[in-house]
Amino acid sequence: MPNQLPSLETTNRKLITYTLLIICSTISITGCGLARALTVQAAPTTERVPPEYNRLPGKRALVYVWAPPETRFDYPKMCLDLSAYVSAYLKQHVEDIDIVNPIRIEDYNEKKGAFETDPVELGRHFRTDMVIHLSIYHFSMRDPGYAQFYRGRISSSVAVYELTGNEESAEHVPLQDVVVSVPEKNPVGFHNVDPAQIRQATYDTFAVEVGKKFHEYERPLD
Repeated sequence: MPNQLPSLETTNRKLITYTLLIICSTISITGCGLARALTVQAAPTTERVPPEYNRLPGKRALVYVWAPPETRFDYPKMCLDLSAYVSAYLKQHVEDIDIVNPIRIEDYNEKKGAFETDPVELGRHFRTDMVIHLSIYHFSMRDPGYAQFYRGRISSSVAVYELTGNEESAEHVPLQDVVVSVPEKNPVGFHNVDPAQIRQATYDTFAVEVGKKFHEYERPLD
């Protein structure tokens, strides 16, 4: 008995079924890729970082910078400059903060003639709620071992003295140290570089790293 050819209806039905299978497979593959792409695109690129110390908004504060005598000898206005940079950053980024003018603090310390002023005494004198105490333990503008290169470095402890409680005492709140290097990776040579620019960039970077301890900010994700 001769083989019977499939009917046109059967052939069309198989063709439609096969086409639908291809379309479904394509949609499935494309959909997965599209979903993956949308997921990657929608993934956050930054994260919110809470302040290390959150009690500064709405308070009256001052920034007191201490440095070793040999550092102050080489950079006589370094403490005043750093206090001014940090104070300006806090005034811009911390809500309703009242910051004592750093020049007033410098004048007070010079009139006293003391090598070191007690932060609590300083805060009481200027009637502040908080004293931000920065104790510089490393400061340099040249890369160690490479005198012909510039690289700003500042390392400092950071603490807050809270004077809002008992008049005879103050709470001491230590925070994480701040260590900055400018440029971050490699030093720069003397040629076509103004040392004042390196120093200013180092002060700016230091002020930002100290200031971020006191307000929420966005940090890029790795």
